[in-house]
Amino acid sequence: MGIRGTGSRLMGCRACVKKGVNVKKGREQKRRRTKPLPGRGGLGGVRVWAAGRGDERESMAPGKRAKALRRSLLPGALLFLALGALVSSAFYVRRPRGAISLAGPGMAMPGGGPEHVSYLPAAPCGNLRELWSTRLEAEIPGPCAVAADRVFAACRNGFLYCLDLDGGRPLWLFDVKGEITSMPAVFEGGVLVSTLDGRVVCVDGKGGLLWEVEVGGSVLSSPVPSGKRVYFTSLDGFLYCVDAARGSEKWRFQADAPLEVSPCIYEGQVLCASYEGTLFALDAGSGRLLWSTHLQGLPVCFPVADEGRVFQVTDAELRCADSQSGKTLWSLALGGKVLSNPAVRGNQLVILMGGPGEGSFLLSLDARTGDRLWQVALGMETGKANILATNNDVYLATSDRVLALEWETGAPTLGYDAEGALPSTLTVTQDRLLVGTERRKVFCLGE
Repeated sequence: MGIRGTGSRLMGCRACVKKGVNVKKGREQKRRRTKPLPGRGGLGGVRVWAAGRGDERESMAPGKRAKALRRSLLPGALLFLALGALVSSAFYVRRPRGAISLAGPGMAMPGGGPEHVSYLPAAPCGNLRELWSTRLEAEIPGPCAVAADRVFAACRNGFLYCLDLDGGRPLWLFDVKGEITSMPAVFEGGVLVSTLDGRVVCVDGKGGLLWEVEVGGSVLSSPVPSGKRVYFTSLDGFLYCVDAARGSEKWRFQADAPLEVSPCIYEGQVLCASYEGTLFALDAGSGRLLWSTHLQGLPVCFPVADEGRVFQVTDAELRCADSQSGKTLWSLALGGKVLSNPAVRGNQLVILMGGPGEGSFLLSLDARTGDRLWQVALGMETGKANILATNNDVYLATSDRVLALEWETGAPTLGYDAEGALPSTLTVTQDRLLVGTERRKVFCLGE
């Protein structure tokens, strides 16, 4: 556009110069010709100053005047184009759609990554203290997502917050205009949230809408970004794959029943479980079905994949299958109610369980065989909870405490009073613990 605009000005200049050859009507005619050209604002309204430079210009031959004018305007036009290109480049580099940094420790999506292992090497383990608390518009339906120095908290009433990790100060607020159903998922391109009315919404790092897609049923679990694609499920029975940058559909797969839990992305496969009790694997690139196997009971959380194994918890069993073939490696009948996701650390797996009128307890298993390693009663009912593991401890929240238990024995190593805590909202990073409460607050704890 800059080149065309410059060219039109040059043409206008040449026309005025040519008309200025005949100066028989004297200085009054020259003064009228030095006014800006009509209909061109801003830079386009440049005065045709060449016609008003005096007798030196009038005494030149018409061809020489035009050539001199072009020579005088060319450096300015080139400078204008160069500055325009520089500004455009700087704008693009500094604001590529509000990119988000994932550098440093964080918890960007459920389970910490597309495999959902709920493991990180270390977390706060000393005396905890409250660093800050922030009141939100409503309760949060799941854990906060943490990426670099930002906290992303989704409220049930449709507001997505971006908070400063150091002080809890709100940086921006986005209204999704619908009930948000689960934890946000963060990737470099934006923040993803799902809604009860069947939408997945992607917001950039500055709080602007990037894209949204609407499907035929509620999206009750978090979308999962992986590479340049986003995968999510819906109660309409489809597992969807869309482009992470634009939201355009790549493929969809129709399962045998509604889908409620998030998919798991592992070694080029998309693993998921339907409400018909079917665990299945798809090719991540094409959506082609690779294998499927029938489960006992209905899934209660997302699949977890690690070390060539996929773990699926239902309301009746914990199944471990080979991730490439779906062949059952072991299965454990569960005599109680499953209250959490599995957390996996190498060859050990931990899960929270309970029952009607019973206290909750942590159960530790050998991930290779399913053998019980230890069981620890918590002495209270926790309700549904989100648990995470480090090299040394297992972290979870109850309705009034944040706890850590030693991996090998289940012995308590950490406790912090947190009245009104929502156990399903615990987020753990290398140097922070965050938990939501019934009073619409998010608390950040640290050493």
